[in-house]
Amino acid sequence: MNLIMEQIQLLRLIIREKALVKLLKTIDNKEYHTRELLKRLGAYGYGHKLLVKAHKIKLVERRVVKNKIYNRLTTKGKELVKLAREIGV
Repeated sequence: MNLIMEQIQLLRLIIREKALVKLLKTIDNKEYHTRELLKRLGAYGYGHKLLVKAHKIKLVERRVVKNKIYNRLTTKGKELVKLAREIGV
């Protein structure tokens, strides 16, 4: 029952936050530092806002290495990307 509720929450997130899904798909199974990731997205201000939001809802893990913040998907983030690909978003 808990798994179903989690998938429903992920589906709601996919429907409401298409830009967030694009951000997560860009990260995918790699690890990017913030500046490189935002450059790939082409959206610095809004992209950073989405990145912080994804971190708050535990879709992205962020760690600091020598003044650079590296971003990678958490397990929950990977599930969201997989679900988004399955439904064609």
